[in-house]
Amino acid sequence: MMNNVSDNFLEKFISGKRLTEREFTLLEGLLDDADQKHEIIQWLEKKWQYSTPETVHLQFEQIRKKIRSESAKQRLNRFVTILSKAAAVLFIPLLAAAFYFYGNQTDSSKLLTLSTQKGEQTSVILPDGSKVWLNVDTKLSYPVNYGVKSRKVELEGEAFFEVMKNRELPFEVSSGNITTKALGTSFVIFSYPGSSEIRSSLINGSVEVKYGKRIEILKPGQQFIFNKNKPGVIVQSFDEHDELAWKNEQLVFRLTPFNQVIEELEKWYNVGVEYNPAAFESETFTAKFKRYETLEHVLQVMAKAGGFTYRIEEENVKIMK
Repeated sequence: MMNNVSDNFLEKFISGKRLTEREFTLLEGLLDDADQKHEIIQWLEKKWQYSTPETVHLQFEQIRKKIRSESAKQRLNRFVTILSKAAAVLFIPLLAAAFYFYGNQTDSSKLLTLSTQKGEQTSVILPDGSKVWLNVDTKLSYPVNYGVKSRKVELEGEAFFEVMKNRELPFEVSSGNITTKALGTSFVIFSYPGSSEIRSSLINGSVEVKYGKRIEILKPGQQFIFNKNKPGVIVQSFDEHDELAWKNEQLVFRLTPFNQVIEELEKWYNVGVEYNPAAFESETFTAKFKRYETLEHVLQVMAKAGGFTYRIEEENVKIMK
């Protein structure tokens, strides 16, 4: 039967902290015992019932594909269903554990993917203790054996990283055409597929950014910018407050081109915006909004400054000038 010791290391496990070898052995023993496993499932269900729903979608197909025996599939399906609905924390270590306990010969080339939709943000603790904050419409992928021989992740979107130090295993983020490498530091990566820019911005510590054969060592307060439409790259200073505005639940524009403002609003509020780009080609916008402010309020402010009218129809906005 489960006891206070079991409860303690299960709490530790789902909070994203690494277990000791002894604790992993104990958990493996619990999951191998039908009665104990049933209690763990009930325990997780109770955690789920009293948690606040998150809107992050964990992709579990990779796990299911690695399950070889039918009995193991049946055991895991129930386990995965609960984990996919769990909300108070993201059960990142549990994904790796599911492979460990139920999989055979896990293919280390397979990736686990976390994603946020438009209008959604979240944070996650990786198995090594590194923390990642995901902005709206963002995907973070990493191999199932993350932290064993390497700490490589792939990013599509925007994220803020606080990396745990490990000199033997540098932390690497691949984002489009650039790779950012760090030992232990914090930085922001901006890499949306539809954007013309990819940015790597260093908050503290030190990072190495690589583009082709070019390598730049950034200092705190510097950012590396790759423009998809122009040759070469730029290293320049940046405003930390503006770069981290989304993480602090703010939307900040400073002489931002109108088309970029619209792109941000579409991701932030999960809407589609229809307008004539030619009519706003030379327009820029400067303002700061809080996360809780409504789309209606934001458009009112923009319309007054930009001299246009608008109409909101469910999940679509039409701007007229």
